[in-house]
Parts: sequence; C-alpha cells; structure tokens
Amino acid sequence: MLKFQIKLFILIFFTCVFKLNAQTVFYKGVIIDSNNSKCLIQLINKVDSNLKYSIITQNSKFEFNNLPIGAYNRCIISNKIKQCDTLKLSKNITNDTLFVENKQILQEVIVTSKIPLIENKAGVLLVNVAKSPIMSSGSVFDMLTKLPGITYNAISNTFKLKGKDGIQIQIDGQTLYLTGNELSDYIKNVLAEDVSIVELNSSPSSKYEASGSAGIINIKIKKNKKQGFFTGVNFNTTQGKYYKQNGGAKIQYNTKNSTYLFNYLNSLDNNFEQAITNTVFSDIYTNQYTYAKIKGKSNIVNFQFEHQYKTSTLRFNTSVLLYKENIIQNSLLDFYSMDSSADSNLTSIQKSNNTLKDYTFGTTYTINNEKTKYIFKSSFIHYDINNGSKLTSFMSPSNLNYYDLSNINPNKINLLVAESDIEYAKDSLNKFEYGAKAVYQNLVNRNDFYNLSLYESFLDPDKSNDYNYNEYVFGSYFQYKKKIKKFDLSVGSRFEYSPSRGLNKKNNYLLKRNLANFFPYFNLSYNLSEVNNFNFSYSKRINRPIFNDLMPFVYYVDLYTKLVGNPALLPFISHQLEFQYILKQNYIFSVAYSVNQNQIFQTPIQNNQNLSTTLTPYNIKRGNSLSITSNLTLDFFNWWNLNFNGIVFYDSIKSSDNNLKISAALWSGQVSVTNEFSLAKKLKAGIVTDYVAPFIQGPYKTDNIFSLNASITKSFKDDKLKISVIGNDVLRTYKFKNTSIIKNQISNINQRFDSNWIRLSVSFKFNRGLKKETVETDNSLDDIKSRIK
Repeated sequence: MLKFQIKLFILIFFTCVFKLNAQTVFYKGVIIDSNNSKCLIQLINKVDSNLKYSIITQNSKFEFNNLPIGAYNRCIISNKIKQCDTLKLSKNITNDTLFVENKQILQEVIVTSKIPLIENKAGVLLVNVAKSPIMSSGSVFDMLTKLPGITYNAISNTFKLKGKDGIQIQIDGQTLYLTGNELSDYIKNVLAEDVSIVELNSSPSSKYEASGSAGIINIKIKKNKKQGFFTGVNFNTTQGKYYKQNGGAKIQYNTKNSTYLFNYLNSLDNNFEQAITNTVFSDIYTNQYTYAKIKGKSNIVNFQFEHQYKTSTLRFNTSVLLYKENIIQNSLLDFYSMDSSADSNLTSIQKSNNTLKDYTFGTTYTINNEKTKYIFKSSFIHYDINNGSKLTSFMSPSNLNYYDLSNINPNKINLLVAESDIEYAKDSLNKFEYGAKAVYQNLVNRNDFYNLSLYESFLDPDKSNDYNYNEYVFGSYFQYKKKIKKFDLSVGSRFEYSPSRGLNKKNNYLLKRNLANFFPYFNLSYNLSEVNNFNFSYSKRINRPIFNDLMPFVYYVDLYTKLVGNPALLPFISHQLEFQYILKQNYIFSVAYSVNQNQIFQTPIQNNQNLSTTLTPYNIKRGNSLSITSNLTLDFFNWWNLNFNGIVFYDSIKSSDNNLKISAALWSGQVSVTNEFSLAKKLKAGIVTDYVAPFIQGPYKTDNIFSLNASITKSFKDDKLKISVIGNDVLRTYKFKNTSIIKNQISNINQRFDSNWIRLSVSFKFNRGLKKETVETDNSLDDIKSRIK
C-alpha cells in the first residue's frame, strides 16, 4: 500500500511539473455596456498586493500583457461605481467578456471568471464551499465530513485535520466553546447553505488561542452588503433509513451604515448508530450488539445589528438555541465460554430524554485609524443542559429477572469571554500585533442515580455524584511581521495562565491546578517568483481536557459497560514543524512533523474478574506524527474542474503506564477527489470520493474507509432559485471496523451510521434595494462556543 501511495504521489507531482508553461500570461477582453462609458480596470495580486495593474478601456476593450500567474482582485471603476470580484489567471485569456447592466446608472457587474474550489492564502487552505453543491448542502456537520484532509472520528465524536486530532472550530473567527456531543449538535443545526468559505489553518500564529493541536477550522458565513431589503428561505428534506429535514429563513435590511439581520432555523433529525463489539476476557468472551435511534428537534433564533461609523464599527449579536433529543438504545450482551456455548445473555433498554438551552450575547467594537486597528470583543454564554435516562436490564438465566436504574443529570454552565487586539502598521514592511484574552467558565453538575422498584424509587448514593468546576484562562500575545525583499517573516509568542478548581462534595475530592505555558511561533515565507512560494513554520499548541472528560461521573450503557471521567487528565501539548511549497496557487505540497505529549483518547479498560468494560479518557505519554500532503487543482476543460487532495501520514504512540500498555506505529494515507462538471447553462454536477487507509485512533486501529457522494444542481431565475439533489455514501461503504491495540486486550468494534441517504435541497433568495455593493464573504453568526470543560 505504501509503495502504491509513493508512486501515486510521484506521478501527480511530475504531472504538475510538465503542466507548467510560461510564468506570465496576457488577459484581453471587452466590457459590454449600453452607455459605452470608459472604465478603469484594476488588477491586484492576492498574494503580493504590490503587484498592481491598471488600464482604461478603449472602445470598450482592454488588454493586459505579461501578468504573473495567480489570483487577483479585479475591480471595474467609473465615476459612479466600483465593483470587484476575484479573477484566477493560470493561462492566456483572449476573449473574456464582462457584462454591465445599466439602469440610469451602473449598478452591477456580472463577471464570467471561475472561482476555484481550493485556494491558498499565506499557507492557509481556503475551500470555497459555496461553489460545491455537495459541500453546501445540509448542515455544517455534513460539510465538514466532506472537506479535503478532514476525517471524522466516530468513536470520540471529533474531527481530524491531516490525520491529527485536536481541531479548534470557529465561526467567523470566534471560537465555538463546545465539544463532543454539544459541538456536533450545534453544527448540525447551522446550514451549510449559509457558508461561503472555510479556512483550514494547520499552523495558526500567536494571535490565535493556543488550543487545537491540529489547527483551526474557521467557517465564514455569507453576508449581504447590498443596501435595501433581503430575504432568503431554504429547505432540505433527506431520506436515509430514517427521514430528516431542516429549513430556515433569513431577513436582512441594510441602510448605508447599518445592518439588521434576523435568522431562524428549524430542524428534525432522525439517525441511528449501530455497533457490534466482540471482547475476549480470560476464560469468557462476549458479543455485544447495540442499536440506538436518535430523534432530535431544534430551533435557533439569531439577531444581529451592525453600524458603521466614520472610523469604527459596532456589532451586537444575540442567539437562542433550543434542542430536544430522544434516544432509544437497545443492547444485547451474550456471554460465551471458550467452548463457544452460550452461557447467558443480558438484554438492556435505555431511554433518554435530553434538552439543551443555549443563550448567547456578544458585542464587537472595531476602530480603524490610519496605521492602527483596535478590536474589542466580549460575549456571555449560558447553557442549561438537562439529561435524563432510564435503564432496564433482563438477565437470562438468572434469579434476578430485571434491574431498573434511572439517571438525572442537570448541568448549569456560564461562560464569559473578553478580548482586545491591536494591530499597528508602522509602514508597508513592518506590522505589530498584540492583545489579551480572558475566559471564565463556571460549571455546576449533578449526576443522580435511582434504583427503581414496582412502587417507588430509591437514590443510589454509591453511583450518584456531583461536581463544581471553575476555570480561568488568561492569555496575551505579541507578534511582529516583517517584509524583507522576497521574504516575509512573522515571529511571536503567546502566554496563557490557567488556574482551575474542581470540587466533588460527595467524595470530598478537590482538584486544584495552576498551569502556565508559553507558546512560541515562527513563520518564514520566501517568494522565489510569482509562481513559486515556500513557507516554513513552527508552533506549539495545547489541548486542555474537556469538562465531560474531567467529571468523575459514571454513565451506564448496560450493567457491564460504563463510561467514567478522569479528573487526573493532563493537557495535551504538541510541537509542530511544517514546510509548504506552493506552485501557481494551484498546487500545494507540504510536510509536517509534530511531537505529542499526553494525547487524550477514550480508552477501554477490561476487568477479567467481573467481565466488565470501562471506557475512560486516558493520557498517552508520547507520540509522533508525520504527514506529507499534496493539493492539486486541475482544469481539464472549461466544463470540468478537478481537485485532488492526498495525504500520507505516519503515527506513533506509546504509553508509560505498566497497567495499560499501548505501543503502535503505522503508515497511512487519505485521498480525496472532487470533480465539478458544468453540464449546461446553470446545470452542474459533482462527484466526491474519499478513501482513508487503515490508521491509528488512540487505543484502536481503524480499517480503511471509503465513501462516494454525488450531486446535481440547477439554478433558475437569475440564480435566485437553486434546486439540488444530493446522494451521500452512494455505495453504502462508509463504516468503521476498530481493533484494540492495547497489549493483552482483545476486542473489536464494527460501527455503522445513517450515512446512505438522498437529499432534496431548495433555496430561494429575494432582494430589493439600491444594490450599491456586491455580495461579500463575512460574518453572520458571532461569539459562539468550543470547549465546555
């Protein structure tokens, strides 16, 4: 497999080299304008803003010669308008046509240039989600599972970037203070239709929070900057094994200086999770079949106000999320002696009713002076989580025919965030950035269990528990950027101090920590030419244990399987080096290496005496990761665009606990191919394939994963109406087979989800107004969440 991957990598690399032609191109065309007025056309290189080119039309024609290959901001300017878009130049263009609609004055320019699916900006991979019907369908959760270089870890309910755990997810630059089930529930209720660009930043600078060892995924939401009234509605209906749907409406009113935005989303989600687990104990082995049906309903209301003053901008954002979930989980656990005869079995039924209420309020104030920019942000978030369940178990044969246990688990969480940033541009070659951030979290959690009889319930004090947790994170950073001829240098450091205190009254247990860390950062870019760019970076990152992992609580799947928190968890520290080579903005090659300390994984602990399995988060003392990545964008024809993303990665982990021995190393790889076809006018099709070779996930080795998705989209009424049909996991191959790599422990898990479905997506946009500005990428959701501890 490794030889095949190396050969594939070499083949693609030389294909790209042979595809190179001249380093400069010419760009010619005509502007069709009923007024026949002269216009100034300006091109600014997106990588190097010093590369500017301008020309005035002659008889509505324009001609640029000797333009470096790359991406440009293109603007058409007259005495009445300034309209801009993005132009990608990879070859000579001789007959580009720009259409200008006139109604007394020039109002809107419609351009014909293509927007690439994947772009690179200073080492950050930009995915233009709005260009792909497959990626822009359904929820943000669906979208993330289809991004290049992203894999979903179904066991821990987390995402990986370039094969690495520990991703910080942001929306419009604001960290989502949610993790695990809470994070997945939230992003399942944000529409991918509203996303314009996703930034994949595997080496964030000191300006960003140090959390997220694998990097940052920043989801940018669309924003309409046109003056006037704008409304949009969308609806998605999906049929897999179970039916699901979501839909929403957006209302926005813009004046010259103010924006009023109201957004509503409603969703109904029906899913299933199926797992078959085989475990071998000393003289008994078990076979466990678990099937859970999850039914969730949610409503999100978001309101945003923004006002632009002469040199500053003020924005308020508030949102309410109401989520309700019902889960019915059936579990059958069979016990076998070594002669393969069934000795007994345990049937368990667990019914859960969970609710989540999230209230968020945030404000951002930005001041722009000639050389200095000030940004002040604050947000308050309150979570009210109530989980309740009832577990009924039947043992056969047994004198005890039933066992009933109920659980009530309320959580109250308050989160306060305040931060300030200052950017000072001394001149065009020198820039200073510094700032500070404070995060406070207060969490009060109770976990009560009751033994049930036919007539009444009794509190079980041995199983019940409580926990009160407070944590502060104080951070500050300094960063300096310098441009020296063809070099761009960025150096900085971040300091974070994190005092925390956890109190378990029942067991008189006190957890008290005062952790302090420096996080240095270094980045050097070398622009050899307009088409050859090199980038080298070093960063140190941290993943702090999430709250649910720290709680010393017990959750029962059945009488022999339980989940337990670990208050002794240490933060996960990662040191990372990355080298990138960027060719023509179309071809990106990178090599990254990281040294990992105290990685956190959910780990099964088997007890041979009572035949039970306990799942608990555990620190893996040492680990190393190496990844080699290539991202290629190829335009075979005007109607066919292909993006190839290939990763070869190596993982090595080793524990230092004699009671739990894990030592493993494995080469793996991932290949994602996205094909976009323009079949006819306003008719597009897409095919996305994703293959992941066997890889390590903490204490498990996961077999290869493959999925194929397809879509077809048609636009009507000047792109105001869009209808898409999407097929997900068309071949029904998306499943997981996990084998334990813990020494002296034999178990494997086979998992399936409701991944095979077909979706009908309909969106309609209506706007009325002056249309003085074009639609831009930006911020619509604000100050939300990422790591509830």
